Amino acid sequence: MKEIKNSKKSKESTESNESNESKFKLSSKYCIILLFLVLITTLMFFNTFHTKYDPLKYVSNDKQIYSASTPIVLVHDVSPVYFEEMEEIIEVLDNNHYSTRTYLFVITNHAGDNNLSDYPKFVEYLHELNDRGYHIQYHGYDHIGGEYNCSEAIANEKTDKSLKILENCGFNTKKINYVITPRYILSKDSENNFLKRNFTIIVNSYILKPKINKDVEKVIITNKEYTWYTPENCTEKVKNISLIDYKTSLKENKQFTLSIHPKAVNYGNGLEILDYFLFESNKEILDYYQ
Repeated sequence: MKEIKNSKKSKESTESNESNESKFKLSSKYCIILLFLVLITTLMFFNTFHTKYDPLKYVSNDKQIYSASTPIVLVHDVSPVYFEEMEEIIEVLDNNHYSTRTYLFVITNHAGDNNLSDYPKFVEYLHELNDRGYHIQYHGYDHIGGEYNCSEAIANEKTDKSLKILENCGFNTKKINYVITPRYILSKDSENNFLKRNFTIIVNSYILKPKINKDVEKVIITNKEYTWYTPENCTEKVKNISLIDYKTSLKENKQFTLSIHPKAVNYGNGLEILDYFLFESNKEILDYYQ
């Protein structure tokens, strides 16, 4: 009898061990799957977190997927010639947490005598801004006259030269896909030059966005500049007008872009106006969507 009982116990013990081993294997399998899912989720989060937010990308005529929101800042004439002025401008933008909503449009060889490659400290500064979320984009080659009011061949040559300079300065030119030409002037041939390169073109009152099917989407925007050497005695008036324009743009569901030029915005109370508008417009957008 004892042998039978011992045999039963031994059998039960073996079955119990096998069951535990099976559970352990199952548990290990689920742990591996869980760890894999956690890893994938972490990588997706990391990629999303480190992918720079690009608000201009989402500006669209399709109001079902896009609603006008916080202003986007367009800084023209970014050049080593205006290094000190740029530092003052960036300080105001930083104080209002505007890095990812600011596009810096660079002149690669200002006046034909200031090649970006010859200014390593300024290039380093632009890289620092790029790493902090600012968007490095393209404005012009020499900014002499309406330089892009030209043939497609000349437009191609200027753009090729500029992209080469930016590449030599260490910028990823595949991420340079927005352009504002000097004084917003460009010929149809120049327009074709940029659209073929998949550039989004920002003009005074609209954006031209290349589409996958080679079509072009024209999006009407509100683009204003309030700080072009503004007299000090106009400061309060300009502040009020800027907010009225912004509220109107929100009601019309048009994206509001604020254009600024170094030196011009640094004149008089220009930086004060800039700071006021960025701060107050942030409050306006919160009130508007409440």
